[in-house]
Amino acid sequence: MKITYRFKLDLKQLILLLVSAAIVLSVYSALMASYRVHEHAFIKDALASNQAYAKKLAEVTELFLQSLNSQLRVSAGHISNHFDDSHAIDAELARLLEQTNSFDSLVVIDAQRRIVSAQPSSLALKGLTLDPSLSVPIELQRPYILDPFVSPAGNLLVSPTFPIFATDGAYLGFIAGGIYLHGNTILNQLLGTHHASEHSYVYVVDKSKRLIYHKANERVGEFVGDNLAINAVLSGRSGATETLNSQGENMLAGFAPVTSTGWGVVSQRALTSIIAELNQTHTNVLYSTLPFALAILIATLFAGVVIARPLAQLAQNVSFLSPGNLRCIDETPAWYFEAENLKSAILNSSELLGQEIRELEQDRKMDPLTKLNNRFAMQLWLDNVKNMHYQFSVMALDVDHFKSINDEFGHGVGDEVLCALANVMKMNARSHDFVCRSGGEEFLIFMPFVDSNRAFSIAERLRTAVCEYPMPIPRPVTVSIGIASWPANSNSIEETLNMADQALYQAKNQGRNQTCQAKKYTHAANNDVAQHAI
Repeated sequence: MKITYRFKLDLKQLILLLVSAAIVLSVYSALMASYRVHEHAFIKDALASNQAYAKKLAEVTELFLQSLNSQLRVSAGHISNHFDDSHAIDAELARLLEQTNSFDSLVVIDAQRRIVSAQPSSLALKGLTLDPSLSVPIELQRPYILDPFVSPAGNLLVSPTFPIFATDGAYLGFIAGGIYLHGNTILNQLLGTHHASEHSYVYVVDKSKRLIYHKANERVGEFVGDNLAINAVLSGRSGATETLNSQGENMLAGFAPVTSTGWGVVSQRALTSIIAELNQTHTNVLYSTLPFALAILIATLFAGVVIARPLAQLAQNVSFLSPGNLRCIDETPAWYFEAENLKSAILNSSELLGQEIRELEQDRKMDPLTKLNNRFAMQLWLDNVKNMHYQFSVMALDVDHFKSINDEFGHGVGDEVLCALANVMKMNARSHDFVCRSGGEEFLIFMPFVDSNRAFSIAERLRTAVCEYPMPIPRPVTVSIGIASWPANSNSIEETLNMADQALYQAKNQGRNQTCQAKKYTHAANNDVAQHAI
């Protein structure tokens, strides 16, 4: 089944299509590869940045707590000397509260868990007994930071403590500073300034996974569930990971522990914000790349047109190529190696084809044995004579007793005799005479612009030359010749050939090896033949 292609691309269109597709795909592949590389780099940088920031905040928090511990130690020293003087204790707490903004409240608790003093005085906590769950500092008798709790005044706070000892070393109680977790507190101010965008934030959890700081202040005090960052930081490790927050959003989290308290600081950023930033970056890259890509595309398309033009012209010129006319191919510009080679191949092929056609045409007009013209060539020559209307004389020639030559010496020798006879005729013919083999041992010689009398003289010379020519048999070969002229003997070329044939048979009937000439043209239906004996 033959497939018909309705849509076909020429070479120029094909080159342009392939080049355009290659450039577009190359740019797309480069952008996609760049996107993946940058995505990995953005995520890696975000994780590293968050880890570094979480670690920095953990260190700052640690220093802040150490500073609180130092301040409480100084006050504990003053109070130990006046533990029985409530006014002196109140004055020291007021001094510390006024001197520093590190604490939101201060209390002094004795060894029996009774609140000895509290500042600011508006808290009205003096004389109250501390809840047993908050008596860990009494049991430990060393600096300790209480886990977040709700104070008797109703504030959620964390409380660093420092023990108070008498000069003799007796344990008197402890001083506790209250840091509120809600509102614009010192801890919130410390942790609330973050280096990244609005999509990034910091939160701090204590050992029980309660939030003690979050950008959404209303969430402070909330217990959070498990995630990779919280579990890792509360186990004392620092690092970074991709995790899900409590809202199920992918986050890039960096984390670091506050060693002295067991708290965990987590700095995280939404993955979607990283992707959005990456997309914006690559949009800018695309806009920056497009002019260069278009310039390259246009330049490549132009180059493709220039490269394809010689091949396209060769293809077009080949379609209009005619035998013997190679000028259109030869004049086609071919400025690069392949096109020049193709052009040379077409020219060489056309020359070879033309030569083969000419040889075939020559073979079609040639008798294969004698290499003389055949009857087809004779008809073409006569058609040309008829169109040109110039006169000629014709000799009809036949080998005498040729059958006996074949019978006596064989057909191979007979063919050699015919070839030798052909050579004699060609040697005695003029350049513009037409010599042909009409069949068997019969030949015709056409002599343009020769009248019958001159033709007779030429025929006699030829007959004598045949008799004298050394033939491939041990005896002479003779020929009989009949002559007629056109239009002297007849207005019809066919009739003229017939009259030459009749003159030939007249020569044979009168003894062979002689020439007979047809009479001049008369209006009679039949023409007599005049004999000219040798």
